[in-house]
Amino acid sequence: MSIRKTGALVAGMALAAMSLLGTGAAWSAEKTSVKITSPKSGAVVHDPFMLRYIYHKGPRANHVHVYVDGTLYKPTHANPIRMDIPKGKHVIVLKAATRHHHLLGPKSRVTVTVQ
Repeated sequence: MSIRKTGALVAGMALAAMSLLGTGAAWSAEKTSVKITSPKSGAVVHDPFMLRYIYHKGPRANHVHVYVDGTLYKPTHANPIRMDIPKGKHVIVLKAATRHHHLLGPKSRVTVTVQ
């Protein structure tokens, strides 16, 4: 087999592998997961309360970003997270992030009512 044919074969195999595996970012995100374990969605909580979660870090994951009603509350490595938010109904979302604060795909969401 000539060098040219070998190069084309290697390039074709690389393209096939990339199409099966997706991009590096997507592949890393698949190995990352985040799930809020407490409070459960729909819960009534008292201020302040503790937000607990399970976080399996993939190769690029570093910490989570906490959002309350669509606004960044804080980035953190803490678990549990002390939440001190106003009374009322709120949507809390945890999103996996890299050390450079780039958001990865995995996230978890709950709705709580603070009394």
